[in-house]
Amino acid sequence: MRIFYVTQGVHRTGGQFVNLEHVAALRRQGYDARFLFVRTDGTGPEPFPPGFEAPWQVGTGGLSPDDVVVVGEMFGAGALAVLETSARKILHNQGPFYTFAAFSDLMAVRRWGAEAMITPSGFAADMVERMGWDRPIHVVRPALDPVFAAAAGAPRDLRIAAIPNRRPQEWRLIRGILWSQRPDLADVPWVEIKGLSRAGVAQAIATSEIFLATGQMEGLGLPPLEAMATGALVIGFRGGGGREYATAENGDWFDEEAHLEVAEMLARRIDQLRSGETFALRRAAGQATAAAFSQSEFERQLSSAWAAIAGPP
Repeated sequence: MRIFYVTQGVHRTGGQFVNLEHVAALRRQGYDARFLFVRTDGTGPEPFPPGFEAPWQVGTGGLSPDDVVVVGEMFGAGALAVLETSARKILHNQGPFYTFAAFSDLMAVRRWGAEAMITPSGFAADMVERMGWDRPIHVVRPALDPVFAAAAGAPRDLRIAAIPNRRPQEWRLIRGILWSQRPDLADVPWVEIKGLSRAGVAQAIATSEIFLATGQMEGLGLPPLEAMATGALVIGFRGGGGREYATAENGDWFDEEAHLEVAEMLARRIDQLRSGETFALRRAAGQATAAAFSQSEFERQLSSAWAAIAGPP
């Protein structure tokens, strides 16, 4: 029995790294886990990041009923590529808000042949269950890269870090509200994080007092957890999946359309930091929350999921 994670052969974003982590961990556990790359542009797959090399193939030749293919909820080309194969099928639904990006409805998911779903959070599992999914769901919460906890303790500057790709206009809106309401805070730098390595992201967040959470329609939402691991103060949106871990003790969390409230909280926290408040308890609560997303817990949940799907290795 072989397990094939079907991807585009691109390894740049959080969800793509989660696929890499799944395959690497399954191989350590004794499963014959591999990649099946479906390329839509005619080019070859990207090189693996160091430490994540695994067997791979392009195309679906050789798949048998003993094999299991795992396809992401948005990867329609991948789902179509394996549709006519005899391999067993699993949907890796990392983003439940995008469940119908490649499938019209859950009946289509069943017709495709999905025996079960793997989700990154209990929030995501509950959401697809409420949609009407009545087959098994296996929750496998990803592990945080240890580079973020390792960055904790770095000297912090009074500045606001953010990864605003999900909310580019809202990020500017919040900043504009803050500057308009409090012109005296316009000297507080804003750090827009993009195009950095994981170590670079960790360093940018760890050296900033505040991390603005800009997640939206997330199945879990790793950046706020990563920020908590560094000891940064997290202020911003739950983004859906953040409900899995957001509490009043570990951050200042807001629902959609609370842009004014987010800006006002940023001003309040900046004033407190300037007055000498250390937020030691809040930082500790955030780090404790992040620590629950450990490699050992991820591998335990992954092992449990695959034992249920395919039996022991």
